Amino acid sequence: MPVPPAELTAHFTIEGPEEARTAVVEAVSATGLAREAGPGELMLAGAQEAVLAALGDALEAALRAGARGLDVRLEAPKESRW
Repeated sequence: MPVPPAELTAHFTIEGPEEARTAVVEAVSATGLAREAGPGELMLAGAQEAVLAALGDALEAALRAGARGLDVRLEAPKESRW
């Protein structure tokens, strides 16, 4: 049985010390939404509300841990848009 696409996917990279990336992974790991998306890139995928909440937690954790820059790209499949 095919799995429906995620309602929202957030791809992001973090510029700064490794502690910032570690803080992000710790902040979002309990959600079950986080995945590695490539070299230096993390991804959150799932229901819109859950992804947005986790992304907020991730950004806050990164900034508190000394991130100098964050690049975020959001993708919403056409069939999951409001």
